[in-house]
Amino acid sequence: MKIKKRNSSEEKIDKVVDKFISQFGYTKRFKEHEVIEVFSEIMGPFLMKKVKSVYVNNQKLFLQLTSAPFKEEIKMQKTTLVQQINQKLKVDFLKDVIVR
Repeated sequence: MKIKKRNSSEEKIDKVVDKFISQFGYTKRFKEHEVIEVFSEIMGPFLMKKVKSVYVNNQKLFLQLTSAPFKEEIKMQKTTLVQQINQKLKVDFLKDVIVR
């Protein structure tokens, strides 16, 4: 079996997918989903059990938590959490964390 070489006019699949996402206006939605994924990764499975609901709206991460001490800890670490998430995303997307 002979492998065909790419010619210079062909694009990599990640570039094509990025263009598609951008062209159809899904960029914000994908970033919102990425924020939730990165937040879950940072918190880990044990702390995620204390998260009742999580969503992103207007570049803000909204959290509903079941543990009062965990709520206070998140409130105190909001700035650090925003920085960590943006650093992992490699873009300054998230602006705030709202705890309810």
